[in-house]
Amino acid sequence: MEKLKKESFFKDKDYHAFTALEKAHFLSFAPYAFQASVLLRDYGILTLLQHQTAGVTFEDICKQVTISQYGVRILVEAGIGIGLLYEENDHYILTKTGMMFNTDKMVVINTTFMRDICYEGAGKLKESIETGKPMGLSYLGNWDTLYEGLSKLNPQQTKSWFEFDHYYSDFVFPEVMPTLFEYQPKKILDIGANTGKFSKQCLSHSPEVEMYLLDLPGQLNLADNELKKAGYEGRYHLIPHNLLDDSITIPGKYDIIWMSQCLDCFSDQEIVRILLKCKTALNEGGKIVINETFWDQQPFHASMYSLQMTSLYFSTIANGNSQMYDSRIFLKLVAEAGYKVEHIKHNIATTHTLVTLGL
Repeated sequence: MEKLKKESFFKDKDYHAFTALEKAHFLSFAPYAFQASVLLRDYGILTLLQHQTAGVTFEDICKQVTISQYGVRILVEAGIGIGLLYEENDHYILTKTGMMFNTDKMVVINTTFMRDICYEGAGKLKESIETGKPMGLSYLGNWDTLYEGLSKLNPQQTKSWFEFDHYYSDFVFPEVMPTLFEYQPKKILDIGANTGKFSKQCLSHSPEVEMYLLDLPGQLNLADNELKKAGYEGRYHLIPHNLLDDSITIPGKYDIIWMSQCLDCFSDQEIVRILLKCKTALNEGGKIVINETFWDQQPFHASMYSLQMTSLYFSTIANGNSQMYDSRIFLKLVAEAGYKVEHIKHNIATTHTLVTLGL
């Protein structure tokens, strides 16, 4: 994977003009390239080629899939142009890109998330930008934000959303435990608790810690079920709460307030409001610890690109006004809320940043 030179980002001074033109042409047909790639994967054609390194004839592909010869023909021909496969001696052979598209876990999760959650609503990007509302969300359900409807998605959508959401945080939780527990916290508030995976990690790490999970009721029900199954009943507490309701305060006082990929679900000024709200819930000397994936701190071009595209999901589907942030913008919001950055560590589990705040 190409290492990213942070000072240059997308500068293309080393590209030949013809290479730039090829990229432009690829973008012009990108929606069909995505759909064809997904179908080549989902019909099992890429897997079939993956297990036959010498390649497979057109006739043999047709015998092993459930679509017409015409369907196979237009898909494999598109696959050649996309770069997923090539033809040699009347056999279709998988390329390295095709192998990665079919087998790399992150690519598979991202692709399925785009297929099930984002694709239909992506065409509403213009309307979403102009209104500040997730105009593509209507393809999934009649909610103001996706978070209100997470517990109401169909099973395939639910699976795709949670696999996408968890993949980008699960690797981090074990790595940050030593840093968090250096502060010897007795009470941790997990804001945006989701299915309770972080709280579960903390309860496993320390027999003394008490966890408080704050989220919307639908998500807390999921977390409650997971923590009960893990045997932690009595060591955690659920706080149904809408962070954007300024008429209610966060109950209790905590040694650590943890937010993992939570604040990127809110707009600039909503982040400031939430951070201000957290002040009254901190014990003296308490810390706010934030786990985020900032696009400008990525070591690889592909990870930067993925985060920037995820911002478009936030615009069209999730809530209409948030994004995966540039760390420089995010830290200005932290300062606006009156916090000091006590510690910041980049490239945790390759792509994450841990920010520790104090008053």
